[in-house]
Amino acid sequence: MAKFFRIRKGQVLPYKLLVYILICSSFFTILGTSVQLYMEYRSDVSEIQKGFGQIEHSYVNTIAASLWDINIDHVKIQLEGALKLPGMRYLEVVEMSFGSVDPVAFIGKVPDGGNIIEKNFPLVHVIDGKSVEVGQLRAVADLDNVFKRLRLRVFVVLLTQAVKTFLVALFILMIIHYMVTRHLQTMAEYAQEMDISTLDRELVLKRRKKHTKQDEIDRVAEAFNEMRLNLIRDIAERKKAEEALRQSNMIVEKSPMVLFKWRNEYDWPVELVSQNVSQLGFNADDFMSGRVKYGEVIHPDDKVKVEEEVQGYIDSGVDHYRHEYRIIDPTGRVYWIADSTVVVRDESGDVTSYLGIAFDFTEKKAAENELARLRNLLKNTIDSMPTMLVGVDESLRINQWNRSAEEDTGLTYEQVWGTQLMDVFPQLKDERDLIMDSVEKLEVREKNKIPFNSEGHIQYKNIKIYPLLENEDGRGAVVLIDDVTMKSRLEDMMIQTEKMMSVGGLAAGMAHEINNPLGAVLSGVQGTERRLSPSLKKNVEVASELGLDLNKVHQYMDRRGILGYLRGISDAGRRAASIVRNMLEFSRKSESSRTQIQVKGILEKALSLAENDYDLKKKYDFKVIEIRRDYEQNLPAVNITETEIEQVFLNIFKNAAQAMADKDFADERPTLTLRTRKDGEFVRVEVEDNGPGMDEDVRKRVFEPFYTTKRVGLGTGLGLSVSYFIITRNHEGEFLVESEEGKGSKFIIRLPAGGRAENA
Repeated sequence: MAKFFRIRKGQVLPYKLLVYILICSSFFTILGTSVQLYMEYRSDVSEIQKGFGQIEHSYVNTIAASLWDINIDHVKIQLEGALKLPGMRYLEVVEMSFGSVDPVAFIGKVPDGGNIIEKNFPLVHVIDGKSVEVGQLRAVADLDNVFKRLRLRVFVVLLTQAVKTFLVALFILMIIHYMVTRHLQTMAEYAQEMDISTLDRELVLKRRKKHTKQDEIDRVAEAFNEMRLNLIRDIAERKKAEEALRQSNMIVEKSPMVLFKWRNEYDWPVELVSQNVSQLGFNADDFMSGRVKYGEVIHPDDKVKVEEEVQGYIDSGVDHYRHEYRIIDPTGRVYWIADSTVVVRDESGDVTSYLGIAFDFTEKKAAENELARLRNLLKNTIDSMPTMLVGVDESLRINQWNRSAEEDTGLTYEQVWGTQLMDVFPQLKDERDLIMDSVEKLEVREKNKIPFNSEGHIQYKNIKIYPLLENEDGRGAVVLIDDVTMKSRLEDMMIQTEKMMSVGGLAAGMAHEINNPLGAVLSGVQGTERRLSPSLKKNVEVASELGLDLNKVHQYMDRRGILGYLRGISDAGRRAASIVRNMLEFSRKSESSRTQIQVKGILEKALSLAENDYDLKKKYDFKVIEIRRDYEQNLPAVNITETEIEQVFLNIFKNAAQAMADKDFADERPTLTLRTRKDGEFVRVEVEDNGPGMDEDVRKRVFEPFYTTKRVGLGTGLGLSVSYFIITRNHEGEFLVESEEGKGSKFIIRLPAGGRAENA
């Protein structure tokens, strides 16, 4: 057969075709035969089932009636008739009237095999409209004849189909060989002999002369010939491309760009690198041979960053990215590299390799770093200035903004960039002409103590305008805004201090001057009382010489109140002397010498000074305030500078009196409570008033320098701040305040205890 079909050694397709045709034909033959036999089997079984149906409809009632009449012969005749039905092999009748199970009549023999069909039919007889079961009919049929006929049918069908299948397969194989395989063999031989030297020979199939209409084999032959022509053309184009590539390689080798191709593996092994990698200190053969991987030359400090960046680009689906990093050549020299990389993916989207262009920009990076350093230095210099620095263009739009400006205004550079200067600082609207004049005339301008309203508080600023030379963006200026509020207040305070020093000196001088005549008055009153007293012998002798009764004179003066006047003058004089003495002691310059003193004595002394204090316009009077004392006995002494602590208490008393003067007490009386307690290692002093109190905002700022709630001219805002400094810094104590609006204030001073207890 191989010779008939001219099947050559090594050819596989004809044999495969023959095998597949035989397998397919046999499969469909067996399938068709199985279906046909199954249908015949179903037909034979159906005939047997019809026999059972005929027994049920034609024999059951007759047998039941004969059994009821006990006509056994007639029953056997009926069974013989039923046995002739298709497939029936055994029939029997069992009588059930007397509880017996033995058959009363049977015919045939039960088959031995398992291929049987058995059915039982109840025998029911109707008498007077009632159904009575008189017995049971058992029918058994077998399938042996059915299976014998089917086996014979299978042999005949399979033999017929096998012969037909073989002949059909043989004929199909002939057709395929004539129409397909012999041409495939020709094309295979042509392809085996094809090379560059035989591309001029055309593929020609063996066809009949009358063959005019092309089929698929002809199209394949044409495709071979077109491929031959395309190969000739591609070879010519490839030679041109190779020449162009050679020229390109020359350009690449002489350019600063290094071409890389990395595999997507650990440390990125190099698949391809241009020869000009030598300008980075490496040999191309080291990369291509695998001795050096690209990841190994990346600077250790940059490698993790590069790996994370690459993985981030891959995870986000980016196929083209750029990044910068450092590499180290074999000599230890560091290069800054900027590469542009393209990600290569396979059909499933997995990364296979990377194509990159690396560029050495070490010198450029050094220049950028130096420029960045200078920019940071300039920015840090500008930001570290305590003065607000604001740059504006010729339209007064903000283009520079330092940290002091951010902190003072609460606005960032991004928020104010491009905004009009007057929109951010409306207080400078009146200075617009000054700034514009500086920009136009290129002259420095300045203005001092411009009031700024900040959250209800007045601040003073000095501004200075420095014009900038014209550049590509036009002219501009730098505006320096300096907060001089503290300086201004210090100047005012110094002026006030000078006034107070002058007043203090005047008061001290007046106290000295008053002390002299006051001493004379007290001395004269005391002498007058002594010379009018009858208890002195000399007074009695002189009165007797003049003829006077000194006792009656004394009685007269007592009844007329003259002695009372004298005692009043004496008491008033001593009180005035005490006041003058306290003023002199308080006005003396403190020597900062500490002594062991009881706080009760200092409180009483400060109260004595405060009771003589009232303002010139009679806004408050300390004498109308009720003083409540709650002193703990046996308190230890405190080691303090007396005049400083006295100044603190006097300041608190005056503030309390001024605060209570602003409250309408109605039926209540202004009250100041003084309380002392032992508090661990401290002596605790509380000064509590029932004045208007303070809200939370005022309470938090009450110790701030220059912060005051009094009207202009009534206070500098330094009293409590100085007192706080004296207690906390000079005496290592604590100064606290508790207050609630409308419920008075309590100042708490804790001073370290350092002496023995006070006597009861």
